[in-house]
Amino acid sequence: MTTTDIPAGLETLSDKPKRWDFSRDAVTPGRLVAWGSEIAVASALVAPLADIPWEAGAAAGVLCTGTAIMYEKARGSWRRVMVARASSWMATTGWLSYALATRPTLLTMVIGGAVWGTGAAVNIGMDRWGETTREAEKTLDERLQQGEQIKAAQEGWAKLLYEICGIENAVADPVIDRWPSGAGYTVKVTLPAHLNIDSLKGYEAELAGALHLPKGGGVAFSAGGADIPRNVIFIAVTQKNLMSGAIPYPSLSPSTVNKPIGFGRIGNGTEAGLNLKDEGALAVGAQGSGKTALMKTVGLGYIRCDDGILWDMDTSAKMSAPFINPYLRHGIGVPLVDWPATTADECELMVIAARAIISARKTFYADLLEDENVDNLPARPDLPAILIRVDETKSMSDAAAEGLDWIIEEGRSVNVRVMNTGLRATRDFVTASMDELMPGRIGLRTNNASELAMLFPDHGAPDMAVFTDPGTVVYMSTTKGPFQPTPAKAYATMPDPFTEGSPEWQRMVDLFMDAARQLSPLRPLLDEVSANAAGLAYEQRWARVIPNLRAGPSGKMTADRVHESVWELYQTWPTPIPAHSLLHPEIDEEGNQVSYSGEAATIPRLSQAALSDDELDRLAAQDAAVELAKTNVAPKTPDALTIELFAAMGRSVRPSEVYPLMVKAGYDKSDRTFRDLCAKLSLQDKLIRGDDGTYAAVESGEVPHAGRIPGPKDDPDGRGDAPHH
Repeated sequence: MTTTDIPAGLETLSDKPKRWDFSRDAVTPGRLVAWGSEIAVASALVAPLADIPWEAGAAAGVLCTGTAIMYEKARGSWRRVMVARASSWMATTGWLSYALATRPTLLTMVIGGAVWGTGAAVNIGMDRWGETTREAEKTLDERLQQGEQIKAAQEGWAKLLYEICGIENAVADPVIDRWPSGAGYTVKVTLPAHLNIDSLKGYEAELAGALHLPKGGGVAFSAGGADIPRNVIFIAVTQKNLMSGAIPYPSLSPSTVNKPIGFGRIGNGTEAGLNLKDEGALAVGAQGSGKTALMKTVGLGYIRCDDGILWDMDTSAKMSAPFINPYLRHGIGVPLVDWPATTADECELMVIAARAIISARKTFYADLLEDENVDNLPARPDLPAILIRVDETKSMSDAAAEGLDWIIEEGRSVNVRVMNTGLRATRDFVTASMDELMPGRIGLRTNNASELAMLFPDHGAPDMAVFTDPGTVVYMSTTKGPFQPTPAKAYATMPDPFTEGSPEWQRMVDLFMDAARQLSPLRPLLDEVSANAAGLAYEQRWARVIPNLRAGPSGKMTADRVHESVWELYQTWPTPIPAHSLLHPEIDEEGNQVSYSGEAATIPRLSQAALSDDELDRLAAQDAAVELAKTNVAPKTPDALTIELFAAMGRSVRPSEVYPLMVKAGYDKSDRTFRDLCAKLSLQDKLIRGDDGTYAAVESGEVPHAGRIPGPKDDPDGRGDAPHH
């Protein structure tokens, strides 16, 4: 143990000084000299032959005994070893004194020789036995020393809790749980039977000061699990400032919403996370505290799940942009956020759609709940959960805020949840329903400690000294745990905190682009029941929101604002019904609301599940092209299939018209950008491209002003990372 093992002021005992010893090896020159000296003295048994007075024998006995005791004591031997050595020499030299006093005879000489041999054997045996017990002695000594340290630590914690918290007779567990991260430890303390964790609330800062902990470190209390007695508490002591610096976002490996969504690390090295399938969450923090960065981190954790869909109510567009720009600007994959609402009308429309989905799911999936004998709808890829991230509730209209309250109250059983942020924990930013029905709580730095006291009403404000850097949080969950506010550091998703050029810096530069490439194939589609319930508000969302996200200074969409493939697709979509019209339908001459209808504006994926029959069969030419591809006896290779479908159209067409046909005919490639497909299938010499973004098979006739399709060598930044002009 070291001085960090126990509270400050209760330092560990230093190791005892090493005792002088002849040697620690089995046989050494020092030990041989000792044995030789003893044997030489024992040779005084022959003294009668030399006519030596018996007093000399007695003196020899005393000398041998003293030498043996000093030798064993110097070696730190057990007391029983010293007694055995002394007894053997006293017996030997006692007989010697008798022999000298009575004059030797043959009998006395024989007895003397036997006694001498026995004494020598016993002494040498004692020496060897003492050596074999040396480790046992050392272990016992260490245990005794450790016991003293443990006792001192227990007394120290008892004194500390009495002096600071006014709690008498607290008993600390002798086993201290050292964190693998090396940043601190956890102490289990048993309080008097009539006390519980509530007796310690509010004393975090005082205990941290008494333990001389740095800012960014601190003390946190926990009551443990359901099987832990109420008077047993756990004190987590963070001895290092883990809140400084940055922790790069870990792996983008696939996950599921049925597990907690990780967003950072706590002091002992484990991941901090909340179960956003079963509970909503509320995050409060002042400007500059890292609130938007936290929401990006939570969003990354959620899009790694193949059974969850992310919607954003984000009027500032800061939270959604990194998840959408890889697709809009570079044509990579699909948008990772399924619906970004960046205007007040779009936010209200999202709330209405979510309410319709909740009602439809409760009705349609009632049999599923009964068949699977569960209370809450399961989350899976064909029936994904929906998380609505809200950036600043105060920026929402009253209608949107009221709708969010309804979703929070009614959406849990069908996996429609809300995660909300606010600058303050007051009713201006957090509604009563959010405060009462959102068990997940994340507190960031606030300008007033009372704000966090409102966020954690049953626990009080945490120690404000932990908020040393943006991204420092204190979090808890009243339903899933941790059940007390726990300090943590949120993952970083931007390169700024890292040294330019370092591996962490480069990985953060590419993080969202990598996420689009790796996670786009995992993004689930909204189930048919929910999509039908949401109606045009959902089906035409991209035609409405892309201009909100990428319109130029004139307020209109232009080709230079999005990737080539996105622009091609956008041009094929019908004009969407404006959000305002969907929210406030016109009244006809008879006083009835006008009902709107129109075609969906969806982003196609190379997946059969993404296509509707109406879309595939809307043109006879498409049906003919598909049948042409299917009726060939020999299976078509992907490149031959692509060329044949283009040729079957009989004209120059946009890739978005051919994608569904390729899927229906059995094409299974996953690239979204048509230029990427051309590169993969080596179609540069088999298709020609027009200036208007259309393509045609070479044998189908020339396309005016056609140019060669760019290949990979034309793009120094890699496949699909920049538009070609």
